[in-house]
Amino acid sequence: MGVAQKVIPADAINTWVVFSIGIFIWQIVGSSRATDRFLRDSGNILAVFAAYFVLLVLVILTVFQVIDALASKQQPESFVTTSRTLPVLTDMKLVRVDGNLDWELFSAFEETLKMYPDISEVKLSSGGGYVFVARAMALKILEHKLNTHVDTHCYSACTIAFLAGHRRTMAKNAKLGFHRYKLESTHQPELIDVAEELEKDRRFFAERGLSDAFIKQVFTAGHADLWKPNMVSLIKGGVLVD
Repeated sequence: MGVAQKVIPADAINTWVVFSIGIFIWQIVGSSRATDRFLRDSGNILAVFAAYFVLLVLVILTVFQVIDALASKQQPESFVTTSRTLPVLTDMKLVRVDGNLDWELFSAFEETLKMYPDISEVKLSSGGGYVFVARAMALKILEHKLNTHVDTHCYSACTIAFLAGHRRTMAKNAKLGFHRYKLESTHQPELIDVAEELEKDRRFFAERGLSDAFIKQVFTAGHADLWKPNMVSLIKGGVLVD
């Protein structure tokens, strides 16, 4: 996360302070004279007290404004930018994608690819996330012809991103987990046809070279039943491509 500094010019602050003090003194003098004349003419002491109370409040507010302006000369004003990147390893050719697949993570992934054009491999470690984020990540992986690798686990939506890899590998003890997904959001569910979305993923899996038998097994598993096929099944099913 980057932090940028913005400093207000000292000359501008000094001019503002001097101008404010000058105007305020002029107002105090004028108000005091007007109050004295009012007291002589009317003799209403309560109105005079009210006027002086207002002047006291204005004095306090002006003092605080001047103090704040003088403090800004010493302390720069900061603003935070939200852009960030993901860890890049192995001579800037490997990017790690860890955690839940959400839009913030995707933005960081996209920014990382822009900053490090020599990246050739994505190392995934995720328990899942949003299907649409995984698809967006898969499109980026396909666009850049990146390899994908899993050294711990890649479950649910993460497998969509994994299958976009040109070469797809995993560590000996790593696990891939597949299952059907369901619509989690209760907001405007009629806008999303779950069956249609599942069909999109079936077609994507077939395009990535997965066998019909493997795809059938993936979409047989219920949402709560995560299927973790062994290495032999993954190779036979066309999931791993070395």
